[in-house]
Amino acid sequence: MINPKIAKIFNNIAVVLEMENNSPASAKAGRFRIMAYEKAAEIIANLTKDLEDIYHQGGIKALKDIPGVGETIAAQIEEFIRTGEIKDYKQLLKEYPEKMILLTEVPGIGPKTAMVLYKKLGIGSIAKLEKAAQSGQIRKLSHFKEQSEKNILRGIKQYKIRTKERNRLLLTTAGPIADEVLDYLRKNKMVKKCDVVGSLRRMKETIGDIDIVAATANAKEIINYFSQAVFIKNILAKGKTKISALHTKNVRLDLEILSARDYGSLLHHFTGSKEHNVALRTWAVKNNLKISEYGIKDLRKKKLHHFADEKSFFKFLGLQYIEPELRENRGEIEAALAHNLPKLIGYDDLQGDLHCHTNKSDGHNTIAELAVKALKMKYKYFGISDHTVGLGVASGLSDQQLLRHKAEIQKVNKKFKGLKLLAGAEINITASGKLDIKPETLKKLDLGIGSVHSAFNQEKAVMTKRILLAIKSGIKILGHPSGRLIGRRQAYAVDWLEIFKACAKYKVALEINSFPERLDLKDTLIKDALAYGCKFAINSDAHALEHMDLIKYGIATARRGWATKNEVINTWELGKLLKWLKI
Repeated sequence: MINPKIAKIFNNIAVVLEMENNSPASAKAGRFRIMAYEKAAEIIANLTKDLEDIYHQGGIKALKDIPGVGETIAAQIEEFIRTGEIKDYKQLLKEYPEKMILLTEVPGIGPKTAMVLYKKLGIGSIAKLEKAAQSGQIRKLSHFKEQSEKNILRGIKQYKIRTKERNRLLLTTAGPIADEVLDYLRKNKMVKKCDVVGSLRRMKETIGDIDIVAATANAKEIINYFSQAVFIKNILAKGKTKISALHTKNVRLDLEILSARDYGSLLHHFTGSKEHNVALRTWAVKNNLKISEYGIKDLRKKKLHHFADEKSFFKFLGLQYIEPELRENRGEIEAALAHNLPKLIGYDDLQGDLHCHTNKSDGHNTIAELAVKALKMKYKYFGISDHTVGLGVASGLSDQQLLRHKAEIQKVNKKFKGLKLLAGAEINITASGKLDIKPETLKKLDLGIGSVHSAFNQEKAVMTKRILLAIKSGIKILGHPSGRLIGRRQAYAVDWLEIFKACAKYKVALEINSFPERLDLKDTLIKDALAYGCKFAINSDAHALEHMDLIKYGIATARRGWATKNEVINTWELGKLLKWLKI
């Protein structure tokens, strides 16, 4: 999949443009170009379709139909697909080498700082940067202090964690590839069943390899059939019931085959995390049972029991069925033994989406276009929550503009029966914790989402105080609460216990943001928040129509966090939701 490569190139172009953007006269025009590349990079990174496939199906016109992709950027994508490079980018690298741009991937180091470090100290790698910060070389430069070095070292630590994340796939990358493989297998009549397993079936936030299982009476035939697929780049390993191959998009595929009578055991064995499987096998041994992909063996009677489906597998063990998303060894086995697992929120339980952007701020569609899509998704209500003025880079709206926007939303709503449009805003939480709109403006809106968009490196106590102040200021949803971007930015330091207590007390829902590089609040924190009686809002944070479809990833994250339907406010009927929003 070329999407990550293209997204990185466009991010790098934005960084270089920032380095070049020195004169006040060119600052405004330059800022728009920078924003264009940053936005294109973000959208491309979260696309569920490969740019190469989009281009081959519809040419450059199809590329220009992607939100945020204009004529220039579409032409550059086309150039990369056809030649493997972008000449303009290659030319920029002559003056701004990639090793200098690399420094900007360290949190806290902006383009201008990276340029100074590269040109003044010759720092062109993370290792050299770390050595320079540790040895006190950086503080000798003008405008740099000892604290600057401490901040850089902290940023390097975060960078190393992020590098591990970047080596894994986002759900939006892994999902379509897995679907392609499954569709191919299902075309063969000898395949009785096939499913994705492993971390992708558990809907983990990032994926390593793609694991698939299949049931057939002729494993040899299916192994050969699989190896001849057009998406296979090369075979890595091949056995009687297994095959490992590299997909043309450079993703490893592992296929495991057993007979239909053992399919339930196989599905379970390859779905659970290592920790889950070890814990369940340990429990089984204590009860004179042995679990494997072939079934469950009664050690006393020396009899192997086979299971064609997972439900009969769990029933035999006396366990409540454990949903795939829960199989991480976080208490699900104990709860299943006690038949005390929660009924998780379903993928069709949402009545609406409360966080979407229009072209009035940094979205790409009109109110009406979003409303049409909302009706197609069978929503009963839909929240328009454009950015506020404090986020200038996103064309945020002032107090007066928000109220005019609300009137426009109400006007458009009259054209749509069966859908209630809610006029909200994604309000910027400033560094001090104050909201960037007036309290009286917030009261006139249907809902307010408070989000942190800057000063991510504040100390834990400062950040906690900042968010607590916002929670007490009248917002009803805390947007992307940890601020993380998977593989790009670590979550900021905050005292979650205090945040959860405050959200429960002031009736503020924690957002579960569905953007695949956010998935924020993350699953483990959702489970922690439940213990404090917190409520949640699963939102798409859509900036384009196709982003609304990403909501399934937020639902999956909620399920991984043990959330039920009742704990998610946008599963409620409209009357109940409106009442809660005004508490």
